[in-house]
Amino acid sequence: MKRTNKLLLVICAAIAVQSLAHAGAKNDTIARLDVDMDGQVSLKEAISDTRLLRRFATMDRNGDGKLSEKELAEGEYMAKVSTQS
Repeated sequence: MKRTNKLLLVICAAIAVQSLAHAGAKNDTIARLDVDMDGQVSLKEAISDTRLLRRFATMDRNGDGKLSEKELAEGEYMAKVSTQS
């Protein structure tokens, strides 16, 4: 029983670390590109990141011309999935 508990604890810790790393990556993109500090990345701000710029229109789900943290997260996931295929 103790071995099972330790294994479960290790798995939970690994999941937590991975989640924090992913959240940090999203926030890093916003922090790096968000010049006007509104918490979103506009098309004008995305110009400095050519990889993001190429996918901007696809990632901008609501068509407001800005990428929210949620849109960035979904776009990052979709980019990883499409490059793995």
